[in-house]
Amino acid sequence: MSKKKLLYIHGFRSSAQSSTILNIKANYLGVEVHAIDVTHHPVESIKMIEKYIADHDIDILAGTSLGGFYTLCANVDIPKIAVNPAINPETSLRHLPEIGQEVEYFNPRADGVQTFTCSVEDLEEFVGIEKHITPDTHIVGSSHDEMLGDLRPQYRQLAGDHFHESNQLGHRITPEFIAIPTGDFYKVLLQFL
Repeated sequence: MSKKKLLYIHGFRSSAQSSTILNIKANYLGVEVHAIDVTHHPVESIKMIEKYIADHDIDILAGTSLGGFYTLCANVDIPKIAVNPAINPETSLRHLPEIGQEVEYFNPRADGVQTFTCSVEDLEEFVGIEKHITPDTHIVGSSHDEMLGDLRPQYRQLAGDHFHESNQLGHRITPEFIAIPTGDFYKVLLQFL
């Protein structure tokens, strides 16, 4: 029996080589994990995700933070799991010290680009981007997200009964919660395997 294919989308300033993605690949051996590099440009990134899913016959889409936002916005008919998604990046990213500065990506990227600048004007690209919430869209949201704050009410409004509150997470999925089979993300993923 072939493994289900999971496409995992990294967050802001990260890459397909993020520690979250590498830990998922190392620990979820029953899943074929795919990852691609996206940017802070939403239209381009969402189109890239949708094309990758179609070209590689992906079964499940997941992502964290900005990758969670892209997960919610991808117009695809497969299960989606957004972990602490930045549901309004045009405002939630605006106060980051990196905005307007040239910064390095946290991890190596396939295109070799290691620095970028996200301007306040770039954040306007997020305004009006539509979320595609399907019956198989799930949100895993932290009870104590140090980056985005408490978005649990908004997550509940978006996902209804498919909102899963986690007291294991901060903003990111830490390696110890990826490695255990009772991790909140894995429990949601398990529904689709």
